[in-house]
Amino acid sequence: MPPFDITRFALLWGPGILVLVVFSYGFSRLALHWIDKSMEVKRQQTQSGFDVARTYLEQFVSAQKSQADAFSRLATAVERRDSEDSFEHQEMLIAIKAMHRDIERLARRPESAVSR
Repeated sequence: MPPFDITRFALLWGPGILVLVVFSYGFSRLALHWIDKSMEVKRQQTQSGFDVARTYLEQFVSAQKSQADAFSRLATAVERRDSEDSFEHQEMLIAIKAMHRDIERLARRPESAVSR
C-alpha cells in the first residue's frame, strides 16, 4: 500500500470540500431568510386578526354605549312623569341605570388597559 500523500489528497478532495462548504453556507442563509419571511407573514396575519377583533369589539362597545345612553334618556323621561305604573317604572329605571353604569365601566376599561 502506498504511503499517504497529503498533497495528492488536497488536490483531489480540496475543491470538492470547498464547494460543499460554500453551498452549505449559501443554503443555510437561504433557509434562514425563508424562515424569517414566513414568520413575518405569520406575524402580520396574526396582527391583522387581532386588529379585526379589536375593531369589532370597539364597534360593539360603541353600539352598547349608544344604546345605554338612549335607555338612560328614556329612563329620565319616564322618571319625570307620574303614572299609575310608577313602581314598575322604578324597577325598570333601576335596571336600566345599572346596565348603563356597567356599559360605561366597560367602555372606560380598554382606555385604562392601553395606558398601562
